[in-house]
Amino acid sequence: MSHEIESDYKEDWHDERTQCQNCTSFQYDGETGFCSEAQAPVPYNAHCDFFQSID
Repeated sequence: MSHEIESDYKEDWHDERTQCQNCTSFQYDGETGFCSEAQAPVPYNAHCDFFQSID
């Protein structure tokens, strides 16, 4: 990642409910996921301590 996250970041998170794709900081342009908190590209199935559910 281009911006170091000060949290426990996991590339392949097992709990789909709390993966990046369900976080308020996650943006997807159809090809690449991006985290506005980390200011870096992230996979949709990752997870970190900054996770905030969109629900």
